Amino acid sequence: MSKVKTERNYYPHAVIAMIVGCVIACGYTIKIALDNPVEMDTYYMEKYQKVDENINHILELQEKFNAKFDLSYSTEKFQIGENSVSILLQDKEGNRIENAHVTMMLSRPETNKENRTLSPSRVENGVYSFGPFDISKEGRWQILSKIEVGELKGYHKNEAYAVK
Repeated sequence: MSKVKTERNYYPHAVIAMIVGCVIACGYTIKIALDNPVEMDTYYMEKYQKVDENINHILELQEKFNAKFDLSYSTEKFQIGENSVSILLQDKEGNRIENAHVTMMLSRPETNKENRTLSPSRVENGVYSFGPFDISKEGRWQILSKIEVGELKGYHKNEAYAVK
């Protein structure tokens, strides 16, 4: 009696394993995406659809604003607890501007959950004061400002660090 040699073909098993692996990888990717949603950038303090539609106009107004006005912030550090921020707005000749509409937002760079929109609590001689407000977490914070003077709009971002 002679022995018959049979060959085994693993090719179909490999194809099926690759298809199953791709399905599992796609499902895992979708799970990660749902668990970690994309945070919207709040630099312009408006919905991204509106910014996307009007970005050229926004950038044009920003350029005109930067050519006409100077802006400076009073702080680069926060303490855990009660804080305040002041913004000095003046034109290029050094005249202080008091008739601006200023909105400020405190934000953490990694999340929008702790965003706080603030209005000036006091305006005096071109200095727009915001606060008091509480800072409860250490680390990096962003101070986002939207300033409107007449038809000009300016957007600015300043970073501050909160320490104990």
